[in-house]
Amino acid sequence: MSENKILSIKNLSVSFLSEKKSKEVIHSISYDLNKNEILGIVGESGSGKSVSSLAILGLLPKKTSRITEGEILLGNQNLLTLTEAELQTVRGKQVSMIFQEPMSSLNPSMTCGSQVAEIL
Repeated sequence: MSENKILSIKNLSVSFLSEKKSKEVIHSISYDLNKNEILGIVGESGSGKSVSSLAILGLLPKKTSRITEGEILLGNQNLLTLTEAELQTVRGKQVSMIFQEPMSSLNPSMTCGSQVAEIL
C-alpha cells in the first residue's frame, strides 16, 4: 500500500441472507482514500451507501449478512481479520460514519419491524 493511501476497499461484495436464499446487495466495489482527502459516498436511495459503509466499520448484523468477497485495508491492516474488540478501538478514532438525518431514517441492515419495536 502506498504511503499516501490510508483506506483501500478492494472488490468488496456483501450479501444478505434470508431463510431460503442469499442476495448479493453490494457487488465488487473498490476505491482508495489517500491522506488529506475527504470521501463522501453519494447515490440513489437503496444503492448500497449505508451497507457498504457499515461493512467497512464491521457493523453489519452477523445473523443476516455476510461479506462474501474483498478486502478492507486501513493502512496495512485488513479490518476483516480483526476481532470485535480490535474493531472497537478503530471505530470513531480512525474510521467513522456520519448519517444524514439519522433521526428520520431507518437502518438498512435491520428489519423495519425491529426498528419500530425498538422505539416503542
